[in-house]
Amino acid sequence: MFPQPYFGEIFIRERTTGLQMQEISLVSFSGVFSLRDGVSEEEFLPRLHAFLQHFIDMGFANHYRVMRRRALDGFGKRLPAFTYRGELVYPDLEREHAAYEYVKQRGERVHSLHVAMNSMVKPDADFFLETQIV
Repeated sequence: MFPQPYFGEIFIRERTTGLQMQEISLVSFSGVFSLRDGVSEEEFLPRLHAFLQHFIDMGFANHYRVMRRRALDGFGKRLPAFTYRGELVYPDLEREHAAYEYVKQRGERVHSLHVAMNSMVKPDADFFLETQIV
């Protein structure tokens, strides 16, 4: 389940060559968010999983991960308030753009999954796109 080599909470990055670095083309669509008052993680995570897994099942994305924020004393003061960061990883920008267009069409399946998940998230969620460079 975890990339190798993986030791507890620490991933040890393997050495890459210049050629390997040129071949990297991962794109992450990330969101930072908190749950609405009264919504538990146990209620939310199955809905989030269904939504994100749909993009994998449709062939858009490779995988996803969801992280719970842990505060560091003296750091992060300029960051917005959030509890979670979710990341949906695509193999390239073309598939991420195709997935975005797919969501914009508001098809019944993806729209219902989005509403079910999004209804549990505070409205101040924010999103960003990143491309891997190394």
